[in-house]
Amino acid sequence: MSSGTIPAGHPPSGTTPAPVAELRAAFEILDALIAVRIEERRGGPAGRCLGIDGNGEGLPPLERFDGVGPLAEVIALADLSAAEAVVLVAAIAPLADERFAVRYGALTDRPSITGLTGEVARNLIARSFRGRLDATVLLSAQGRLRSQGLLSLDPPGDLSGSLRADPALVAWVLGVPPEIEAASAGFPARPLTTVHTLDDVVLPAAARVRVDALAARITHRDTVVDDWGFGAHHDNATGLIALFHGPPGTGKTMTAAALAASAGLPAYVVDLSALVSKYIGETEKALAKVFDRAARERCILVFDEADAIFGARTEVGDAHDRYANQEVSYLLSRVEQHPGIVVLTSNLLANIDTAFQRRIHVMIEFPEPGPGERERLWTTVAPDRLPMDRAIDLGEIARRYPLTGAQIRDATLDAAYLAASNGRVVTTEHLLNGIRRQYEKAGKSVPR
Repeated sequence: MSSGTIPAGHPPSGTTPAPVAELRAAFEILDALIAVRIEERRGGPAGRCLGIDGNGEGLPPLERFDGVGPLAEVIALADLSAAEAVVLVAAIAPLADERFAVRYGALTDRPSITGLTGEVARNLIARSFRGRLDATVLLSAQGRLRSQGLLSLDPPGDLSGSLRADPALVAWVLGVPPEIEAASAGFPARPLTTVHTLDDVVLPAAARVRVDALAARITHRDTVVDDWGFGAHHDNATGLIALFHGPPGTGKTMTAAALAASAGLPAYVVDLSALVSKYIGETEKALAKVFDRAARERCILVFDEADAIFGARTEVGDAHDRYANQEVSYLLSRVEQHPGIVVLTSNLLANIDTAFQRRIHVMIEFPEPGPGERERLWTTVAPDRLPMDRAIDLGEIARRYPLTGAQIRDATLDAAYLAASNGRVVTTEHLLNGIRRQYEKAGKSVPR
């Protein structure tokens, strides 16, 4: 699906109100067409859905889907035909009204089916031999519904497989929170949001300059790539790959989230445990789902602990090693060809495949903070309303205890709870207790 099929800004981070009248009208059309097809399968005369038959297949005219709302907008933007609009509605309908899923079984020789399949969709939009041939082409990977990412067929080449609407599209049309729809569809990523801005990112000066340059590159990407023509003038000029590397807790993921927020772009963290499968070919399918959706939504993809899958390829010792290397090669290829923004995070640069490192556009090191950065972190992680004893010497604490930003945040939070339970004002002792807990969690001794 082109980036314009779902207009920019959709689906939003919250719930989008679904136009009830638009959905009700579309589902009434679908209901009437199902009734016509069931009657035809019983040997009755060829019917005309809603009394109109403009193309010999008994379909409603495309004008019946005109209206004001996300469904009508997608149909218009994707330039769908009446048959394609019917299939799109049929894919969405069971998610709003389960009775449609049950009725679909009556459109095949397998009444136990409880969901939309390619076969059901073909029988829904066609009754003649010519119409069925056209429907098969319409439902192919080259058809608008699948090539634009509105629908997917699983398995891809089998019309008996499940036909599903894109989760982001469903979320927008039905007004379902995107994160709920994504989870229910098995999408191997979760939304990445943050309350932080780039002003909250504390880094050494050199790293900070690189982060600001990356933010400018993301913000002005459309100007350079589209308006100034770099996208048409060079291969793979639209994509952007960034690698954040450094110890845990140094702000890599937080910075990725803040970059997305500053640019007004959605971001997803890819769940590598859900992505990698022991079954041959399944990892590639999951990866394709991730990158296809990211291209449609113009979102930032974040691969946390990327060395788990972007790591160096192994020597081939058996079939498992061979397929593992194929997965890495496929992933590297998809990242390199992806037209959007990908951010990788890794605790150790050496763990990232060296051949892939050459394809990374921006590499930023997130080192453990020095005393100056730690003092700034101690100052900024505490909310303005947190009552703190004026006798606390944050500079001395920062000098004595080399903690990461995440550890400083957690130590401050521990201190706040201790203060709330006994003194109501955070003291040096509360902070030291929080610091001790961080060292205990890390299995280290507290510096004296």
